[in-house]
Amino acid sequence: MRYDTGMPTRLAFFTVGVLHEPAGEARVQDFVDRVPGVYGEAGNSAGFHSRSIRHVETWKHSWGDPVVPACYRALYPGIGEDLRRIPMTFSLWDDLESVATFAYNGPHAQALGKRKEWFIADGLPTYVAWWVSEGHPMTFKQAADKLDFLHTCGPGPEAFTFAKPFDSDGNPLRLDRVLVQSKAKRNESKREPNNLSSGSWEFV
Repeated sequence: MRYDTGMPTRLAFFTVGVLHEPAGEARVQDFVDRVPGVYGEAGNSAGFHSRSIRHVETWKHSWGDPVVPACYRALYPGIGEDLRRIPMTFSLWDDLESVATFAYNGPHAQALGKRKEWFIADGLPTYVAWWVSEGHPMTFKQAADKLDFLHTCGPGPEAFTFAKPFDSDGNPLRLDRVLVQSKAKRNESKREPNNLSSGSWEFV
C-alpha cells in the first residue's frame, strides 16, 4: 500500500486485552496503579505524537467510543459492554522504532513483565500497527478492523507487528535496533527516577 497524497505518514498503534477482573478489583489494581506512569512515559517518549485520552472514571476515550475487535467479541460474548474489563490504547507515532523503544523500556517494559498476572492469555493479537497519512481521521472502528485483519490474515502492509513490520510504501521493514537504543537513551535521560528498567529486545 502506497500513500500518494504527498503528505507525511505516521504510525498508528492500537492495543487491547482482557483483564482477569474488571478495573477496581484487587487482582488488577497493580495494573491500574501503573497506568499514569506508563502514559506519562509515552507522552515524554521520542517520536510520540498523540493518543486517545481515557477518562479515569467512565473509561470513555477522547478519540470516540471504543470498538472491541470482532475476534474478541467472538471469544468473549458481551465483553464490549464492560470497558473496565477490556482496556484499549490508541496512539500515533513517528515510526515503529519509537513505539518499540517505549514498549520495551521503562515503566511499560515493567508492566509487560507482569501482563499474565492481569490479562488473560487467549492467543488473540494484543496489538497492531499500520501507517496513516497526516491528518487521517482516527477511529476505533478502523483500529478494531485492523486488529481483526491481523488476526485473520497475519502481518502485512495493511496491519503488522514488531516481529514482521512494513514501511509506509508496503515494503518489508527491519527494525533499526541502533535507532531504538539511541531513542532509549534519550527517553531514559528524561525519565523520572522512579520509572526504571529496560526490557527485552525480543520484539513480538
